[in-house]
Amino acid sequence: MRVRLALFAYLVSRWAWRNRWDLMGRAAFFVATLCGAAALLLLLMHLAPGDAIDMLPNGEELRPILEKEWLLDKPFYMQLLHYLGNVATGDLGTSLTYRPGTPVMDVIFWPAMRSAGWTVSALVLTLCWGTGLAWFTAGRASVSRGLVQLVSIAPVFLVAHLVVNGLNEVTFSLIQAGTIDAPSWFALPLQPSLLRTVIAVVTLAVASGALSEVHAEAEEALVRIRNSAYVDAARARGEPTTPHVAWNLVLPLTTVATTRAAFLVGGLVILEKVLLLNGAGSILWRAALERDWPVALGIGLFAAAAVATIRLVSDVVRLAVDPRLRTGSAS
Repeated sequence: MRVRLALFAYLVSRWAWRNRWDLMGRAAFFVATLCGAAALLLLLMHLAPGDAIDMLPNGEELRPILEKEWLLDKPFYMQLLHYLGNVATGDLGTSLTYRPGTPVMDVIFWPAMRSAGWTVSALVLTLCWGTGLAWFTAGRASVSRGLVQLVSIAPVFLVAHLVVNGLNEVTFSLIQAGTIDAPSWFALPLQPSLLRTVIAVVTLAVASGALSEVHAEAEEALVRIRNSAYVDAARARGEPTTPHVAWNLVLPLTTVATTRAAFLVGGLVILEKVLLLNGAGSILWRAALERDWPVALGIGLFAAAAVATIRLVSDVVRLAVDPRLRTGSAS
């Protein structure tokens, strides 16, 4: 086992060294994405009317002191450079108004982990559903294609609203009729429950075109792969074609997953507000309203890092799977 692990580590390191310039470029893009996200969020907070001091009951009395302490008297670019310098040392600052004096990392870490788990679950779910449907519908006329598009076209907040109200109405009718007792999750979304989280993940995986896009991309890729020369050759040799199809399906699915990641993160912010979920999105909403820019920027960096990480992993997978993308492959 140790010999195999050592051999695997050697092959990975050798591959990474051969593709070092590609990986360094993608890592540089990762850092640039985080800096750009911080700059954009800070600019939006800077341009918004009012500031964190306005949210305090005695803010005007303390304004001269707090403006200096919170860097509100500094121009935008100095605030940005100061913030990025602190982030480079692992310091995300402290909350101004959401939880005054609390380190931002303590405020957002666990909510961000919950939001990341919901986002990844929704991404995996939409990839599995979309690919599973496409496996049977690719290359042939199917009613399911139209149904997928019809179900998937609605925005996430509308789907969540319809599901919540539908479940509440049906459950309330059954309770009034004496058919059932009030379940622990009734009424949505006021009561914390697993059902509330499931609705968020499923809605995120299906709505706003997520399922439709994955299904269409998988169908197109499957038709192309199944009609390829290497699959025909495997079929002629009497070999199973499924491994060839599945392996070559990795690249298009990786691409569409990277595209959908940013949309899922944005949709989750809305769903957390609609379903009253305790995640990073709901904290971001309140932090923006209360002008708590360190908390808002901390969550924005987490979201940008999540999307950029998915993109970076996608690029590494593409380099590993497709020899044509590797440095020096032409030689």
